[in-house]
Amino acid sequence: MNLKLGKTSLTLILMVCFMAATTAQDLHFGFHLSPSSSWLSTDNTRINGTGSALGLKLALIGEKRFSEAYAVTTGLGFHFNTGGAVRFALPGKLWTKSYDNFDTKPRALDTFPKDSKLRYSISYFEIPIGLKMRTAETGNHIRWFAEPQLTLSFRTNAKGAISSANPIPDQEKISIGGEVAGAMLSWGIGAGGEYIIANNTAIVVGLYYQNGFTDVTKDGSSTMYDASVTGGQREDNAKGVIKSITLRLGVMF
Repeated sequence: MNLKLGKTSLTLILMVCFMAATTAQDLHFGFHLSPSSSWLSTDNTRINGTGSALGLKLALIGEKRFSEAYAVTTGLGFHFNTGGAVRFALPGKLWTKSYDNFDTKPRALDTFPKDSKLRYSISYFEIPIGLKMRTAETGNHIRWFAEPQLTLSFRTNAKGAISSANPIPDQEKISIGGEVAGAMLSWGIGAGGEYIIANNTAIVVGLYYQNGFTDVTKDGSSTMYDASVTGGQREDNAKGVIKSITLRLGVMF
């Protein structure tokens, strides 16, 4: 069975190499270095987004063009310092999986007071796939485009900061990997222009919006104290998603 699997894998690899060699003229590559602004949004009215995060995207990108008007796009990249801050309208026990990483560790009975603000600073490795739709080249060597995308992101780093009141002291750069999901799926759309400076070289400028499908927070061990519910407490099971706007600055060859 292993031999059969090996032959199948080799056949697939050879087929891919053959297809790439015969359609190389339709493959184009480039890179972009793009500033971003992101924020956290939740479906719980007692947990409200209260601050954005300035970040940076760095990626290699590729296009497989089927015509002058359409191309499938993908890439490999990093999104540094995405996330934002949320404010809790109720007191509670929060980020309990990260207590050991606090500079000043809370006691077992310590509770975050109401209006505590928690900031997420997360970095991801990203794999996007999209469909680029382009206009014909204008007289001033510009093509306009629109590009819907899906992006699969894998967490590479997660830091947090606390802005609160006693008994929890303000702290920064807390390792909060246990509070953040390891992967995220998001959808997005971008639009912009390509300025053609040579036959196969273009400067790309665009504005992209990205919105998470999946919950980026792990809430299983967090609780909020609410006198209006039976037992006086409720689990923090809110869905938190990251939204971002990116100014894409890149070059395609």
